[in-house]
Amino acid sequence: MKAVRAVACFVCCVVLAVLAGVPAVRAQRASAAESESHTGAAQKISAPLLKEIYRRRGDGRRVQPGASGVHVDRHGRTLVDVRAALNDPLKRKIAALGGRVVATSSNDQTVVALMPVTMIERLAEDGSVRAITVNSAAH
Repeated sequence: MKAVRAVACFVCCVVLAVLAGVPAVRAQRASAAESESHTGAAQKISAPLLKEIYRRRGDGRRVQPGASGVHVDRHGRTLVDVRAALNDPLKRKIAALGGRVVATSSNDQTVVALMPVTMIERLAEDGSVRAITVNSAAH
């Protein structure tokens, strides 16, 4: 009788551990996959812009002390240079993210856009975007 109770208790403990562990493992994998996708986008964004993005997002793990040096208007937007092949889908995406195309240069394959700081990472996730930097006129 004691052996049956011990086995039943052990089986219950194993089932509870599995039920508690599976969602935790899934969440950990999802978090890792999400951070990997953001890492690719983050690599396209200049350091001062990333610093400002993290500061505005309140990401305490990544916020660095000191000012970013990025001029942000009262609506939370900044002027950026987007290095990408010029095409209509990119311009539509900028508009969909709350940005506005200010100028384009087909020679340099650059779009100057007024973008909400919090949307710059989403823009960087676009496959046609090679780099996003602070526009020199924004200083």
